[in-house]
Amino acid sequence: METTDRLCVIPPTEWTELRDLYRPNWPEHHVAYATIDNYIRWFEKDSGIKNLTIYCLNGSWREDGTYLIVDRYQLFVYSLDPANCILEKALHLLDWSGGLKVSSLLSRHREPVIKMITAKGLEKQYDSETFLYYMPKAECDALQLTVPEGFELKTLSSEDAAKADDVWPNRHQGSLFFLQRLAAWNPNAGLYECSTGKLVAWCFRLQAGPLGALQVDKEYLRRGFGTVVAIAVAKQIANLGQDCFALVNVANVPSKNMFERIGFKHEGEAYWLRTIPTVTGEWED
Repeated sequence: METTDRLCVIPPTEWTELRDLYRPNWPEHHVAYATIDNYIRWFEKDSGIKNLTIYCLNGSWREDGTYLIVDRYQLFVYSLDPANCILEKALHLLDWSGGLKVSSLLSRHREPVIKMITAKGLEKQYDSETFLYYMPKAECDALQLTVPEGFELKTLSSEDAAKADDVWPNRHQGSLFFLQRLAAWNPNAGLYECSTGKLVAWCFRLQAGPLGALQVDKEYLRRGFGTVVAIAVAKQIANLGQDCFALVNVANVPSKNMFERIGFKHEGEAYWLRTIPTVTGEWED
């Protein structure tokens, strides 16, 4: 039986209304709020931003709070429908031929994604679990930021993003542009050695809102520098009037311990998975 369901584009003029759907029962839907708010801010910086579309099913986003964001090769999804039926239908209508990296996927939305991948016979390149650590704005404001003597905090440059990409364990095709755009448009922090100017630790804020791509130069490990840049970015996010969260791979015990020491609370799990393309082609920025 032929379906009449269709994917509809949510225009930027409606993104603020979409974002504000997730204010009630705060902070239950803080991830969705932060994600849409990120793209509102990006559109204000560049209204001609390429390869970015926010979809809904049948134009019904006001009723079900369901969105699919395709940002280059990344996919972000959310729904207020507890049964996830609307989200699953929408996922089936999306073009998966080029492969998609499903990013910051909350555990509550994992099942419809897996069911769709299975139904379409797609293969996964990877499927990793992360812990979600959360801290409300007031607690971020109260954090004490202490910069070690002989070091300084600065905003990351495009060249710094390239260095981060060179040593990033998650480096992939398109990741350099990904990090450079985050450096240019999102809260971030780099810790630099004053005597040499060397970048020794860094942290970005990803599109869905979490702290991410946090790393310390291997020659400067175990000196608390990861904590410094994490707190620096958390306080920047709080200055935007928002709560803060981080996603940490379940196997990364040092980072999990670090966020717990700072005062973040483990709130749940999220996933990152990537499907293998069924057609060949190079990604263009």
